[in-house]
Amino acid sequence: MVEKSSGEGHGNAEYQWNAFDSEAYFQHYYGEPHPDDDLVIRVAVDALRRASAAGNALDVVDVGTGPNLIPFFCTLPRARRLTAWEYAATNVAWLRAELENDDMRPQWRHFWRVAREAYGPGWGLPENPIPLLREKCVVTQGSVFDLPARSWDAATMFFCAESITERQDEFEAACATFARSVRPGGMLAAAFLVRSEGYVVADRPFPVLKLSPETIERVFRHHADAVDARLIGIVDREIRSGYSGFIFLTGTAR
Repeated sequence: MVEKSSGEGHGNAEYQWNAFDSEAYFQHYYGEPHPDDDLVIRVAVDALRRASAAGNALDVVDVGTGPNLIPFFCTLPRARRLTAWEYAATNVAWLRAELENDDMRPQWRHFWRVAREAYGPGWGLPENPIPLLREKCVVTQGSVFDLPARSWDAATMFFCAESITERQDEFEAACATFARSVRPGGMLAAAFLVRSEGYVVADRPFPVLKLSPETIERVFRHHADAVDARLIGIVDREIRSGYSGFIFLTGTAR
């Protein structure tokens, strides 16, 4: 794979993030649950179950959450406190409104069931996680580039750093601040799109940077130990809007 040079492609600031149509994104990407979504949940839960001692409650940040509760479902059983770190004002408002609604959408009921099954018996997880999420979760508006350092025990990032820019240098900067947001020894878990040409939300184009596992491992080895990036869920056809699988990364913050 040929990587873009640092300054090649459109940068993050060139896109209208505060015009992002959160509901249109949700309906397109999660309106109909896909087995690939279930697979993301299972591999993320597997990583989170192994983060620190199983009985320890963690301060967790999810970076670039977007209009998506899946990251919360993956982290809730391990979280003492959960921070959603999201830039777009529309997504922040959408997330806050979603957490105020006790009547879960059918899609969330499906994804929460997948997460509960992935954790297995013994965790005492409720049928409806929304009230508990409301207690534990804080939705914070902020840029990935401005994440405070060494502030959390674990961090997750689902399809964010590669979906905010076409520039390699900005992608690497986002990965660096993500990795540094966790205290030394803490867990990092992230999923990245594969074979995407970008995405369109309500007729507005947004970027994606093409990546390989080797590229991601190289970037994270500067900031983390025990780095492992692997291709998961790769198929020979598009899943949604130009992507056909994902790369899942785990590592330990330095």
